[in-house]
Amino acid sequence: MTPNHDRRTMLKAAGALALGTSFSGYLALGQPDSNDDDSEADVTVTVGRNGNLGFEPRDVTILPGMTVEWVWNSDTHNIYVDDQPEGGNWQGTPGKVSKVYDDGYRYAHTFDVLGRYEYYCAPHKAAGATGSVTVAESKDGDDAKPPENHATKADLPVEVGPDGNLEFAPGTDRPLAVPVGTEVTFVWKSDGNNLVVDEQPDGANWRGTPGGPSSLYDEGYEYSHTFDVPGFYKFHSAPYESAGMVGRIYITE
Repeated sequence: MTPNHDRRTMLKAAGALALGTSFSGYLALGQPDSNDDDSEADVTVTVGRNGNLGFEPRDVTILPGMTVEWVWNSDTHNIYVDDQPEGGNWQGTPGKVSKVYDDGYRYAHTFDVLGRYEYYCAPHKAAGATGSVTVAESKDGDDAKPPENHATKADLPVEVGPDGNLEFAPGTDRPLAVPVGTEVTFVWKSDGNNLVVDEQPDGANWRGTPGGPSSLYDEGYEYSHTFDVPGFYKFHSAPYESAGMVGRIYITE
């Protein structure tokens, strides 16, 4: 089977959005039929890309004072805040949990309080439409460098669910560390798995397997991605994330 190569695009990046006040509130940028391109966001998250039920990227890490903008790419989605650190005042999209927005809608929030913010799309939470924003003092932490026991290019391809085990090999027990520009191939060894991206460095836009968290693939499937942005990448298989089927990749310069 011929490996699938996903298209690589760059995340939108610009300066932080100045609020002109110490209050960390929301900004609803435009209406569903608006083409407002004036927002200055540090990270852009796509909502429901091509009809998929999820956020891309799912998890982002930013510094205090940075702005995240969500851009709707399909209909009937919202952002409902599930958990946030003490002192945070993120309210999600305007309206009650039943209020949804359609393709073209844009929403942004500037985060000032350190900690992890968790959110979901209310109509599609059960399908895996969840996300998080982590506000950290620095993006250089324990994940900046690979551990000593990491796997290398010699250990490729990555096997997905080998022998029915709920793991990526390498990736779960032994993180993979390869040079920038390496094409990594994933080979399915069991049924009912996928790749959902949790974390990735600024400028990267790895989208995981086609179809989002609800699309699963079976034994014999192959998927490839070329990693052009150095940094730490974290991913999981949606059906088995709670069982520990999580992988880590370090792309080195």
